[in-house]
Amino acid sequence: MKLPINVAKQYATIDLEIKEVIQQLASKIGEVESSTDLSNAYNGVYIAEIKEKILHPDSQKLGIYKISLGKEQHQVVAGDRTVEVGDRVAYIKPCNIVPSTYQTSEEFKIKSSKMGGELSDGMLCSQRELNIGPNHTNVHKLPADAPVGELFSEYYQLDDTVIEIENKALTNRGDLFGIIGLARELSAIQNIQFESPDWYKRDKIDIDITSDSPVNLKVQNDVGNLCPRYMAIVMDNINIEESPVWLKSVLLRTGIKPINNIVDITNYLTLLTGQPLHAFDYDKLTKNDPNKENGAHITVRLASEKEKLHTLDNKVTQLNSNTVVIADSTNPIAIGGIIGGIDTQIDENTKRIIIESANFDRFNIRKTSMSLGIRTDAVTRFTRAQDPNQCQPVLGKAIELI
Repeated sequence: MKLPINVAKQYATIDLEIKEVIQQLASKIGEVESSTDLSNAYNGVYIAEIKEKILHPDSQKLGIYKISLGKEQHQVVAGDRTVEVGDRVAYIKPCNIVPSTYQTSEEFKIKSSKMGGELSDGMLCSQRELNIGPNHTNVHKLPADAPVGELFSEYYQLDDTVIEIENKALTNRGDLFGIIGLARELSAIQNIQFESPDWYKRDKIDIDITSDSPVNLKVQNDVGNLCPRYMAIVMDNINIEESPVWLKSVLLRTGIKPINNIVDITNYLTLLTGQPLHAFDYDKLTKNDPNKENGAHITVRLASEKEKLHTLDNKVTQLNSNTVVIADSTNPIAIGGIIGGIDTQIDENTKRIIIESANFDRFNIRKTSMSLGIRTDAVTRFTRAQDPNQCQPVLGKAIELI
């Protein structure tokens, strides 16, 4: 379990130095595997503005860019001609290490050098080089209001220390698989009163929900105590886009790559509370349902022997009769509490979604995970036992954030 200290400080007063926090966590909770000061990985990385663009005279792939850090001006040659004047980008000064290679066997230090005969004084960074996403083809462009000259780590709030606690030490403490739970524990260690955020204490979803929506959903639970609680809500008029910087930052600090606003919100709330959430594309879910005339169906049931599901890890998994599946009226669309199916995943074309907030039997999840050979963050949390009372306030917060 990874704990970003600055995120924990949003929920609890922590009047301890990092060394003391580590010592107290190790002595009161469990073994601390590591402590990482993320800001060190981004030394020398600044936000720059493109002031001038020149196409390289001897190369059809290279562009020559004059950049500004406010008080400083530099020239950089980059293999991405899509960058335009006025763009805000991440720039590494010479003599600093590319963040994605920091503390690896392949650490790469940037130098001033000539590319195609033109001086390149530093480097413009891609998502992959910044360790914030998969794109390695293009220079990563920041929002238009990103402050020129500011450290990239400060803008992305990556100037934080992340402490990793050994999961086995938390075997019977499902509540400590969320940042809020660990913040509560740190308050207790310091003998400081802890107050849960208001949304986390709500006993109802305090949001106006339109009941006459043209998108309908019927949920049926056929597995009893194997799924003590299943909640879901439909939302339409959804715009899939990049998440704001603050949200991406929390995910990045815990090693999760941002995907899009909907998936990022479900991952963020899982990190905060320990309660896994999952989002389905409503239209994809109903597309293959033979009974879709009356809207979407979700059935929580046991799989049939040799029933198969194409899961989000891009594998076709053969299920067994002990596997709890989430299905439409007929076909499985996810393995309950473990992993979703690829056929209903959220993508850039998604307009309507179903958000699931559910609770599953820890022992059945463990057996299913072992028999199918699938380990996910959801499995880690559900096998430590989560409180079904969390389902409602966490779902409410997801609706609010969306």
